Amino acid sequence: MKSALEIAMEKTSAIGDQAREEMKKLSPEQRDLIEETKKIYEGKIAEREVLFQQEMMKLTGGTPLEAVRAQLPPEAQVPLDEARKKHIETREALEKERDEKIETIKKG
Repeated sequence: MKSALEIAMEKTSAIGDQAREEMKKLSPEQRDLIEETKKIYEGKIAEREVLFQQEMMKLTGGTPLEAVRAQLPPEAQVPLDEARKKHIETREALEKERDEKIETIKKG
């Protein structure tokens, strides 16, 4: 009987093989565009992460979020939760936009 780790490794290997085959079908220009798109979106996501961290520092008065969260009553945590939710939504939107652009590049 295979362990969960072995099954996960097989699935990961299969996905990797499929991705390599897909990349072989692309032209060098398409591969370059995909890499450039990934880098651009990595930068956008990193920028959003920095802005989120700055916003958290403002909301917590410079105290680490984990330390503040334990000390705050639930109603005072609402702005922190809203900021985190907005950050996650923004990140997911950027990732979706990136993936859509990559699919467009792959289709030609």
